[in-house]
Amino acid sequence: MKRMTLIGFLALLSTAAAAHDKWWNGKEVDPATKRYCCGDNDVKHLTREEVKIIPGGYQLADTGETVTQDHAQPSPDGEYWVFRWGSPVRTQCFFAPIESM
Repeated sequence: MKRMTLIGFLALLSTAAAAHDKWWNGKEVDPATKRYCCGDNDVKHLTREEVKIIPGGYQLADTGETVTQDHAQPSPDGEYWVFRWGSPVRTQCFFAPIESM
């Protein structure tokens, strides 16, 4: 009985962990925190109008939060992208066009 309980518990943990082990391009993590960026359900495209470049980083209009320069990564397609998840939901990864970095 103990073995079945342990197997069930481990299966539950592996299922929960799998939810955030899919990186959008297979390798990206936040350069400062080393957190996973996550998957397709956690990504949001931000227009250039929604991102204000400020000294030391970026201000995001949709949430009002500031992403510091050390958390920004070069965007592979030249657009702004943000990955949010957690409890409370917060930005885990931020991608910016190279020219804005």
